[in-house]
Amino acid sequence: MGRGPNWHPPRHLASVRRSRTDAREHLVAEWLLAAVAIVLTIAVLVGQMLGRPGAPAPDPPAAAPPPETTRPPAAWTSVGGARVERTVPAGFTPTGPGNQGMAAAGMAGCTPGRVYAATLRVRASQPGTLVQVTLLEVAGGRRFAADTIGALLPDRGWRRVEVAHEAQRPGTALAVEVVLPRGSPRATVMVDDLRVEASATHRIRSG
Repeated sequence: MGRGPNWHPPRHLASVRRSRTDAREHLVAEWLLAAVAIVLTIAVLVGQMLGRPGAPAPDPPAAAPPPETTRPPAAWTSVGGARVERTVPAGFTPTGPGNQGMAAAGMAGCTPGRVYAATLRVRASQPGTLVQVTLLEVAGGRRFAADTIGALLPDRGWRRVEVAHEAQRPGTALAVEVVLPRGSPRATVMVDDLRVEASATHRIRSG
């Protein structure tokens, strides 16, 4: 059976022809749909992570370390009429030949039977100065048990001094005295880094 000059293939067998513009628009549309699908998927995942019950909460920021505490300076008072310099470091200058110096009260409360130690650094303006350092119990303005140590300062440099005391009386507080005894060269004495603490290394017998 031949084909006439005006023969045309059936419509369902005819090839579909698309212009280049139509193909380009079709490709752009597919890219847009894919991008929208990706964005929606990410949004759903993020929403599930944020709203999921029992999800671990983010760790709170680390707390800042507390500021370092410092020991307040001692409140020095005059002993025997000495002129006290309430500076840092503190000091005193005798005004006469007798026992003169300075004292710091209320350094620590006392527990009877417990040993306490006072440590400090001292220096004098004159070589060969003798100072006495006393750790004592006070209450109501009265003096009770005490321990004293003497220190000879051979030059004008700082020297560390320590004195220990076993508390005897309940309800008292500890005080520290630094004194130039009668007969010691008259000199200006400076005191720094005073500390009074319970001691586990000293053993003192009562009586």
